[in-house]
Amino acid sequence: MPIHTSPIAPFPTGMRRQPGDTDADRNDDTTDSVASLRRRISAARVLREHLVWEAVRVLPGLAGFREARDDYARFRQLMERDDLGGAILLLAASAAPRRELLELSQVSGIWSCRLATVAAQRGRRPRIHAAHHPDRAAALLAALVASGCTDA
Repeated sequence: MPIHTSPIAPFPTGMRRQPGDTDADRNDDTTDSVASLRRRISAARVLREHLVWEAVRVLPGLAGFREARDDYARFRQLMERDDLGGAILLLAASAAPRRELLELSQVSGIWSCRLATVAAQRGRRPRIHAAHHPDRAAALLAALVASGCTDA
């Protein structure tokens, strides 16, 4: 005998994806997706692979990353080897604008990561993005996602 048999209501017709829809046609709010990803990373005890793939999907600075064949192939190799830290650093270097690792340190079991957004124009100061997490790879990804919230 089933414990719970409540019917599941379908999504409203206006919310469904139609066969001709593309990602550009969808009404997804990138800011909400990035904010949701930030919350999921901070709630995770240890970073999981699906969160890294989600970052590739939602971060505006990585919109063309899949088309960069050499970088994308290298990224997939790193992910297959479970080198999440290396894969995230590759994403940071491939983002537009590019991010550079300034600091990655551990104090009392908490990893701190600082990334700088490299300014395309000479004379502009780089933006610094910091994140803290008990997991090294999660701290790296959290800093990258934080930098994705402020893309101009």
